[in-house]
Parts: sequence; C-alpha cells; structure tokens
Amino acid sequence: MSGEKIEFKKYLGKSFEILKLKGSAAIEISKDEKAFVPGLIILAIGGFASALGLLFTTGALHSAEVIVLLLFTPILNVVFFSFFLGIFHVLAKILGGQAGFMEYYRAAVFGSVITWAQVVPLIGTLVSIWSIPVNIVILENVHKLKRLEAVTIISIMMLIAMGILYSIGFFG
Repeated sequence: MSGEKIEFKKYLGKSFEILKLKGSAAIEISKDEKAFVPGLIILAIGGFASALGLLFTTGALHSAEVIVLLLFTPILNVVFFSFFLGIFHVLAKILGGQAGFMEYYRAAVFGSVITWAQVVPLIGTLVSIWSIPVNIVILENVHKLKRLEAVTIISIMMLIAMGILYSIGFFG
C-alpha cells in the first residue's frame, strides 16, 4: 500500500509540472502506460471537489441529494471529461495530431488536476482559467501540433461548450 501512495505522489508531482506548462512532463506521462489509473483518480477527485464546491454555494440540501451528488459527480466527471477529450482528440487528428488517444488522454487527465480548485467556489473558477494554456501546451507537445492549431482546437471546444450552456439556459 505504501508503494502505491509513493507512486501516486510521483504522478501528482507530474501533474503539477504539467500545470507549470512543462511540455516534457506531458510527453513523459503520455508514454507511461501505468499512468492511466492514477489519471482516473485525479479526474474523480476533481469531480468530488466540484461537488463539494457546489454544496458550499447552494447551501443545505437534503441528505439524499448530498450523497447522490458526492457519489455520482466523480463518475460523471470521468465520463464527460473522456467524451469531450475524445472530441479534442478527433480535432487534433484532423489538424495533423500524431498522438494516439490513450497517449493524449493520459497527459490531459494529469493536466486536469487544476479542477481540484473547484472545491473553493469562486476562486476555483478563476484558477480553472489556467486550464486553457495547460491544454494548449499538452496539444502542442503530445500531439505535436503548432501553437495556432492547438489554440484553434481550444477555441472550437470553448465555442461548443458555450453553445451547450446557452442551449441549456435557453431550453432549460
């Protein structure tokens, strides 16, 4: 068990290197096949942090709602992140990206450690803006894209996300 903790700490350290925009860390993680499970744990913790942040902003909920939120948000974070990462990957491939999906996935999930800041409602949202340059660096280094191509992918995904949010607000 202590070996696993040390291993996770090592991977967590790589996450913070990626947050410092070190493309070499993204490349290293992308090639590490053992990084998949620690990456899923990072994603799940991000979902849990988002759920806690939501609880802090919404106030008192029924205990059943709290339990459902805390149990399912980590799972939903993994599912939705994976779905949208698939779209990022397809766009990267269209623009000449060279990485396989799992290589890109491993690097991107480690860059998602920034979502842990969501536990602090407003500050977490502001800190999460840093995920834009983080994802650009990951696309540049892992997919071997030019900066303009990486920025194009991020811009397209932001437009899609805004469209989805607008649609939810408009129809919801």
